[in-house]
Amino acid sequence: MSIRDYTSQELIERLDSGKMSVLNTIGAHDMKREMVPIGRLCSFVVRLVCVQKSDTDLRKRAAGIIRIATPAKLLGKLPYSDDTVVIGFNHPSLGEVCRLVYLGFRNYGNREFLFPVNLPWYESMVPVIPQLKRLGIRITPMITPATEAKLKVKFAGDESKLKDVQLLKMMFDHKYIREVKSVSENNGIIFVAPSATRQKEIIGNTVNPSMTVLAHLVHKGDRKALFVPVSVFAPKHGNRELNLFRSYYIEPCEPFTSDQVKALTGGRDREFDFTFLRRIDKVHRERAAKLHYD
Repeated sequence: MSIRDYTSQELIERLDSGKMSVLNTIGAHDMKREMVPIGRLCSFVVRLVCVQKSDTDLRKRAAGIIRIATPAKLLGKLPYSDDTVVIGFNHPSLGEVCRLVYLGFRNYGNREFLFPVNLPWYESMVPVIPQLKRLGIRITPMITPATEAKLKVKFAGDESKLKDVQLLKMMFDHKYIREVKSVSENNGIIFVAPSATRQKEIIGNTVNPSMTVLAHLVHKGDRKALFVPVSVFAPKHGNRELNLFRSYYIEPCEPFTSDQVKALTGGRDREFDFTFLRRIDKVHRERAAKLHYD
């Protein structure tokens, strides 16, 4: 069957239940296989954390296990707010996601987390979605610009497949909007990489309006939120993957209040996105010269 034979809800339900691989269905088997090793490793850790039946102190147990395999040092404090907190970070590898999870556990108690996840990684994590829910973590699938570009090359000339990709992108974007709304209503923590893809540069050739879009979603209904730029320092000679047992440094930058965000999103296009990234870049440049890590 084609993905167009399903409604958005049906497709998401089949994907989340493991009854369907979207990537296999559209003929992108290779992109699914790429993430299998990392997915199996992450799933193993999640199952290890959740082996106990009681949810009492589950996050504390998770933080203790995750930090062994993916160590990080927090430089400063993650700002706290009773309102929704949006943490935006530069994204040089997959490794910072794991590290932000356990730092989040240590700093934000039992509040719900939301991570938008690139579709190939998401599919590899489907088997442990129930365990992630026990940990208070929501993941939602996205077709990132890098994945979209790969799919366009793969299906060049096949208009039917290219339409499928755009339909999936729209479905996942709508799901993300619903997830952001739900987590914001409960004053949860939203983690997002403004680049929407792994890259060494903090400010790349293209700056996505991801933070501006998120700001409008979070502030709907006159809700308030604290937007926290976070500078990630991956190992100097690390790779784009998890960099197991190698230390990262994580440094929170000066946060943006709701009033500041609304002022920056009310004028020039993408002003908030550029300002947010420049704040990360400034801290990264100032700190990088002082750090010595492997």
